[in-house]
Amino acid sequence: MLHDQDRTLIMMNPQNERSLYQMDLETGKVVEEWKVHDDITINSMAPVDKLAQMTSEQTIYGTSHNALFRIDPRVTGNKLVQSDMKQYATKNKFSSIATTEKGHIAVASEKGDIRLFDALGKNAKTSLPALGDAIRGLDVTKDGRWIIATCKTYLLLIDTQIGSGKNVGGSGFTKSFPADAKPKPKRLQLRPEHVSFMGSQINFSPAK
Repeated sequence: MLHDQDRTLIMMNPQNERSLYQMDLETGKVVEEWKVHDDITINSMAPVDKLAQMTSEQTIYGTSHNALFRIDPRVTGNKLVQSDMKQYATKNKFSSIATTEKGHIAVASEKGDIRLFDALGKNAKTSLPALGDAIRGLDVTKDGRWIIATCKTYLLLIDTQIGSGKNVGGSGFTKSFPADAKPKPKRLQLRPEHVSFMGSQINFSPAK
């Protein structure tokens, strides 16, 4: 992930899931290792808002299988900010995270569900039920209106604007959808005849 006015690149290492690595793009060398936590691993990360990578903002967001947290490379020792962490007792299997221009947060899981938060540390304002497949990538438009989620063989496009009830016109990031009016994702997938032309299994990388 680009970071710090696009001058550095933050990388994860599957061989060491408790650290991040900062590469200086001018020299092409890893200049720092950020130990996140002794026990908590990191499996996805995002800027604290959609445009933060183009600023001098130093902190970033990360997820483990059951927690959301802020990482601050300026603190001594472990970089996870304990006061900025939302941890769940259950195994939510979080898999990806994305943010809007206002810093609202969307988090998806291997179970296929998506949670929308207006701020870190609070309960989700909206929880979108799973459709059955793991979500391997997530992105959000700058204004937070649309979410694109990537599964292995299809994409889900989700409108976060509330269409009915007392919060009509509001955003699912800051208000709750009525229980009987959750947004219905649009499923985007290849036609079977196109899949056969390709002659291989569909295996999407995260859409933006």
